[in-house]
Amino acid sequence: MLVSDICNYALVHIGAYSPGETPNTNDQAIALFWANLTLDSLSAKKLSPLGLLAATYALTGASSYTYGPGETWNGARPMKIKSASVIAANGTQKSVRIASAEEYRAVADLTRTGIFVEDLLWDQGYPTGNVYVTPMPAAGNMLLETYQQILNFVNLTDTINLAPGYPECVVTLVALKLCNPFGRPIPPGLAEEAADALMTITGLQAEILGSSPPVGPQLPMAPPPGAKT
Repeated sequence: MLVSDICNYALVHIGAYSPGETPNTNDQAIALFWANLTLDSLSAKKLSPLGLLAATYALTGASSYTYGPGETWNGARPMKIKSASVIAANGTQKSVRIASAEEYRAVADLTRTGIFVEDLLWDQGYPTGNVYVTPMPAAGNMLLETYQQILNFVNLTDTINLAPGYPECVVTLVALKLCNPFGRPIPPGLAEEAADALMTITGLQAEILGSSPPVGPQLPMAPPPGAKT
């Protein structure tokens, strides 16, 4: 699927174009803008993880490491750190507690050194975050298992692979958002379709992340036939 498919299907969904017509560049650009706002919204609700990624990062004796694209720990900013462990220089491995800010600050001595990290604090900074560790190993690697989010679309010609359930959700949510800028009424059934698609991925991601399903936004409903608007 191309990014342009998401944009074009959304524009057809609201009746701005007929099936088979190719939207003009300006309309596609507007649809792309709203598509990325939709992805941002899903990410903020923790509804767009791509799956579990395992990656290792070098430990150098520091008390904290910047984490993000081009940072000391170079990698995409995670949506959630699911688990962590330290692989010592001799190859032995030990799990690390992912602590809350209160738990981390309750550690009596944050200046300790050692072979293994016992506690890790991820501050969830954006766009660059920080990982704080104690004790501070001078060697070895941190193994992190993280959930990564769907990155924003860049070019209309880019190929994307969305997980099952996501194409319908993104298309219908973008279509709802496009009704206002294109001056179109919400087509009958579109709000219900979007709500059902959103519920599907909400339940799926709650199961994957091991959390309670977040409360989604109230979607606008199409007026009944004959109602005054």
